[in-house]
Amino acid sequence: MASPNNQNSADSSLKQSLEAGLAALKQKDYQSAIALLESVSQTAANQPPGIRAQMGLVAAYKATGNLKSAIALCTSLSKIPNTQIKTWADRTLTELTPPLPPKPPETPPETGFVAFNSATESAKKTVKGDGLRPASLRPTADTKTGFAPLDPTSAPGNTKSTHISPPPPPPKPAISTETTPDTEISGENSSGSPTDTYQLTWREAGRVKSPRPLKQLKLLEFRIGAFASAIALFFLARFVLQFLLTNTNSLLVQLYIFTRLPIFGPIQLFYRDPTPFLQFVFGLLLASSPWLIDALLKLFCGIDTLRGSVLSKHSKEATRVLRSFCTKQNMPVPVLKLLPLNVPVAFSYGCLPRFARIAVSQGLLEQLTDEEIATIFARELGHISHWDFAPMSLALLVIQIPYLIYWQVAHWQERLCDLMTIDFLRRTVRVVTAAISATSYGIYKLLRWPMLWLSRRRVYFSDRTSAEITGNPNGLTRAIAKIAIGIAASVEQQKQTSFFLESFDLLLPVGVGQAVTLGSAALQAPLEQILLWDVTNPDRTWLTINSTHPLVGERFKLLELYAQFWKLETELDLASLSPEQPKKPKLSLFKSILEFKDSKLFLQGAPFFGIPMGLGIVALLWMVGWLFSKTSIWQLDWLLGDRSIFWGCLPIGFCLGTLMRINYFFPDITPRETTSPSLPEILSNPETLPVDAEPVQLSGQLLGRAGIENWLGQDLILQTATGLVRLHYVSRFGPIGSLYPLLLKETTRPSDLIGKPVVATGWLRRGANVAIDLETLRSPGGRVSDSGHPIWSAILAFAAAVWGAYIIIQGGR
Repeated sequence: MASPNNQNSADSSLKQSLEAGLAALKQKDYQSAIALLESVSQTAANQPPGIRAQMGLVAAYKATGNLKSAIALCTSLSKIPNTQIKTWADRTLTELTPPLPPKPPETPPETGFVAFNSATESAKKTVKGDGLRPASLRPTADTKTGFAPLDPTSAPGNTKSTHISPPPPPPKPAISTETTPDTEISGENSSGSPTDTYQLTWREAGRVKSPRPLKQLKLLEFRIGAFASAIALFFLARFVLQFLLTNTNSLLVQLYIFTRLPIFGPIQLFYRDPTPFLQFVFGLLLASSPWLIDALLKLFCGIDTLRGSVLSKHSKEATRVLRSFCTKQNMPVPVLKLLPLNVPVAFSYGCLPRFARIAVSQGLLEQLTDEEIATIFARELGHISHWDFAPMSLALLVIQIPYLIYWQVAHWQERLCDLMTIDFLRRTVRVVTAAISATSYGIYKLLRWPMLWLSRRRVYFSDRTSAEITGNPNGLTRAIAKIAIGIAASVEQQKQTSFFLESFDLLLPVGVGQAVTLGSAALQAPLEQILLWDVTNPDRTWLTINSTHPLVGERFKLLELYAQFWKLETELDLASLSPEQPKKPKLSLFKSILEFKDSKLFLQGAPFFGIPMGLGIVALLWMVGWLFSKTSIWQLDWLLGDRSIFWGCLPIGFCLGTLMRINYFFPDITPRETTSPSLPEILSNPETLPVDAEPVQLSGQLLGRAGIENWLGQDLILQTATGLVRLHYVSRFGPIGSLYPLLLKETTRPSDLIGKPVVATGWLRRGANVAIDLETLRSPGGRVSDSGHPIWSAILAFAAAVWGAYIIIQGGR
């Protein structure tokens, strides 16, 4: 008899093969799917995994033209006593062997599909069919720019999204009760039978013609915050530049001492104060931002002018909104630009309203309806009228400098190495360019920080302005959801996050990180279900600090409240999911601290809350010094007011907080504790926080950039059968291990597995975005990439403690 451990191992292996086969089927990699599913079917013929595999094989055989094998499997499945499986098999068998003679039936057969005619032709532009074709028929990304070229055949002029019948009450997106072979095998219910397929539809909730004015916005505080964000960006950029110049000269001095070559002498200009130079650069970038961004988009995207006739063809309402609002505000109509991209995006930029631009993509014009396009244009007019577009344009140009270095150095490194024949020289160039590229990417991420508050805050105001201008908060809800779905589809199509989407993330209507997960999950489960965390989690506000955009659920909830204010039917039903919590009685400061200490949020932010703990240690040591100063024991009175203790205890407090959290953050991963939840299940849990680290094991295809552009794991996405999930990776050797090939001679980087089916094992993090901290990434061929998150968390903690102790020791001398 097999031992329980062996049985569990076999079941786990069988499940992994099944999930990999289903993922390959979804990706239309039929040969791999057939190989994997046939293996599962033979191993567990009469068990639920084997039945799911056989159903998948039917779909694969049908797609490859092997109708004989598909019919044989369907015949076998039709003899299974399970009613749902038998019904599916009989229906599929009917499709595979149509009755003769071919006489049209009086009523449509129950195939789960709707006959295509002129009335339903516009369904191509619904959320499920938004003008995007299957991956095998889509254009691939350009290897130089990372942008997908516009395919004129993918979005004909008659593919406008029209009204879709609203689902019956309760008022939620409808769930189709019919199933198809590709989707029915993706899950099982409690009895082991396949689950039903979800199909997203819209209520097409109405609008108000003459909206009552909302309460007037108080923009003074917002504009002060915008100005403060720009100032903070300037000082952070100055610090980074000063740091780079100083350390460059220090490196040159060391090289000069080592080689005695005059060429390595320090650059005297780098010793000067960079503040005047940086003030000039910031002023120049702001004043010329419209034309510089125009040139940037022209060079890498081929941006062109959007003619009024073209806009009117897609949305006459958008044209009316532009003219009427600009006349009312006494400002010129912004210059309109068209991006030849299939991904639906829109953003505004410029320095003054008279030089403002609104750029929209071809995909947005083709995938959204007339009124939805108008709501997006109204959003951008809100940014211009609130003046937040100017500091955001400045910030965009500032962060483009390190991002372009990251992108172009990685791009040209590949071509440079191809021209080299000396292996040592090629490897040296690769390591140096990888270090420059990775450092530039880190600076890009750092420079975004001062603008995150403004980036989030301005979205609320622009959404509200759009609802007021158009009287259509429901249309804006649909538009934002379709943009998120379109961005997720673009990532699936290009097999990576394009450079355009990442570099312009601050200006887009939806954050790319949000869209990747929510956009893919929206086709798998009702929006109310997957947005439950966004509107009910009590700690959600704290977890958006590192986000470029507010939570999508929060935005939809506010739009729903606007609709209720105007007595409209709402597109979604989120407000009822987050009833107001009863006010808690006021507690004393001591009791409030004790209550917070026992909360999960305290554990989540323990490394940062450890810093105040370090200040408590400082106060204790200063008190000890004060007590000894009052006695004859003078040897310890130096503790009183010693600044080195103050500065040294701050990193020590960070160390204590990190060690306090580490066991909760990285629990042991065992086969018994590991789960494989679907993406809608992950998103539906309203109480979880990132510290609730759930060990998971998910199968799918690994997406992301190839080459040194992804050596640090900047763009790792797992495409599962139920959606896209981001992956976080840290080499066991740290960043140096990712960049220095000799340390990784016997190991595999995640970027080496791009495009392949993999099994990802790690810790699930559910915060403002969903991600998995990797432990291992395993391919079917046996290649394994190990990650070192727990190790480097501990190393960081102890490094902070050593640094703090060093500061105290140096200060005591």
